[in-house]
Amino acid sequence: MTNPLDANTILENLDAHAAITRLHRDQSGDLTIGLPVPPPAADPSMFYGLPGELVQAADPSTEADPVGVLISALAACGAVIGPGPFVQIGNTRHPLLIWPLLFGRTGSGRKGQATDTAEIFLHHAGIGYADLCVTGLSSGEGLIERIRDPDSPDDPGGTMDKRLSVTEPEFSTVMARAKREGSTLGTMLRQAWDGRTLAVLTRNAYRASNPHIAIIGHITPKEFRLRVAEADMAGGSYNRFLPVYVERSKRLPIPEGVAPDLLASLSGRLHDAIKAARQIKRIALDEDARAFWSAELYEEFTAADDEDHAWTEFTRRSAPYCLRIAALYAALDARTHITTTDLGAAAALVRYSIASAVFVLDKQMRDPKIDRIRRALDQAADTGLTRSEISGLFSRNVPKQTLDELLTSLTATGQYETFTTPTGGRPSVRYRRTSHDEQRRNKPS
Repeated sequence: MTNPLDANTILENLDAHAAITRLHRDQSGDLTIGLPVPPPAADPSMFYGLPGELVQAADPSTEADPVGVLISALAACGAVIGPGPFVQIGNTRHPLLIWPLLFGRTGSGRKGQATDTAEIFLHHAGIGYADLCVTGLSSGEGLIERIRDPDSPDDPGGTMDKRLSVTEPEFSTVMARAKREGSTLGTMLRQAWDGRTLAVLTRNAYRASNPHIAIIGHITPKEFRLRVAEADMAGGSYNRFLPVYVERSKRLPIPEGVAPDLLASLSGRLHDAIKAARQIKRIALDEDARAFWSAELYEEFTAADDEDHAWTEFTRRSAPYCLRIAALYAALDARTHITTTDLGAAAALVRYSIASAVFVLDKQMRDPKIDRIRRALDQAADTGLTRSEISGLFSRNVPKQTLDELLTSLTATGQYETFTTPTGGRPSVRYRRTSHDEQRRNKPS
């Protein structure tokens, strides 16, 4: 039996130490002063299976964030596979639908590049993906109209193909439309995520049975915070989405794109994987995966259900998302059972999403340069980075004095430290995140 977790423990597990110190007071009653919440750092285990191979193949040729490419690829694959494969949670049938909401700063977020990079493999796979792609969510009625049931065998407006892949590059516009008086868009989105029949009682009384709709949204953190209200979070309109923070991964003045031969090879494999996945129905956990889920992951991803922080409202569906993503990894490998490796990869992505929610909903003033350094140091782990490598994050365009100030502000908090490594000559000075044990020892009593 595992020990109960709460929101504080989850944040500790996510290494979001700065968030813990602001959300929880110490014994003296004073708020611990530290850096804002750090940007999320990717666990390499999420780049798994064929989706992981697509990301790794595309990464050298794009500035897009690998996590953004991965989650966009998973969402697109889930849409084009269709409603056949599913994972059962209790008495609820969960389709393999993933709805990522990519958060990135204007210009430097590369949100559109992430989705475009993922979709290039789908478009070249010869599986009709382009026929499913739409944009412009405006109303619940409009969504139903796009995939409505035919009134008769001769009805040219209806369709029996209920698959849809919606990309919204300006998701703030969708949020505004959903708030209009009398709008049914929010209600229809909640129904669509569950795969339930879409219908509204209007004069036309259209309905769309068995919808299979994936949605990829793009928005800046600032826009989201300005538009979202507490009622929206608690009502479930946005916790159907998987928040994923993205930023430029590297600077490429002239990105070349994926090499044609590599694109053809991977797209061919994706074609075969999707055809095989369409033959699968129910996907279940194998014996080891059941034990892993029951002993560890279930408690982790349901622990904050009774917490009232804004980020916990945003992540209420972490547990079903973990199972949906794990099942999608299995389906793309033509398997009807989820393994512990599938679960581990899915859990890494969901943890990243939770850390994204904590980061996005943090309202402190931020310095984008500090955020970029912190993310790189967190992903480098114990290896750390040299000053030269940190300067390279900005193409060596940050003046020496500015870089000195940035690094000093990081190490002054005790959350980051310098250390030396032998080189055979002058020791190399590196920077890394301080361990929690070391932070506690350095904390003033």
